[in-house]
Amino acid sequence: MKLQRLLKMFFPVLMIFALLLLPSLNSQVDAKMNVTKYSKTVKATTYITSFKKVNGKWVGKFDYIQWFFGKAADREFLKDCKCGNVMDGAPDGYWIRNVNPKIRTFTISKNAQFVLQTRNSYKIKWNEKVTRSQFMTFLKQRNKDHQVPFHIEINKGVITKITEQYIP
Repeated sequence: MKLQRLLKMFFPVLMIFALLLLPSLNSQVDAKMNVTKYSKTVKATTYITSFKKVNGKWVGKFDYIQWFFGKAADREFLKDCKCGNVMDGAPDGYWIRNVNPKIRTFTISKNAQFVLQTRNSYKIKWNEKVTRSQFMTFLKQRNKDHQVPFHIEINKGVITKITEQYIP
């Protein structure tokens, strides 16, 4: 009788201990194997520094930036330029900050979506879905002195969507 009661109390405690220990053991194995876990879609605003085919896969190099618009742009612009006595806000209503020089490299999904705003120089066509080939043509034709921001979506370490940020 006492043994049964003792087992009834001991078993749940043992189970809780085992469940708490399991994640740490998995984490140690993952760390030793250099496994990176991606649990959700990550979004970032970037400049594209390179976009090409490498060993049969499309690969891009991206420079993360901070994109501010409206009142946030005014606030961040005044922090950066320290020119509040001359200007009262960000030129053109937006502000870009690029403080981290790290370039990140990602594989581009075979099924990635490409969305442009200004493929035609004379007319804005909002959220125009284009093919990879049309996107590549756009990248090659753009002014190299004027960087265009893009919003990327990364799922499990692979880029699934690239959207051009319209700049007024």
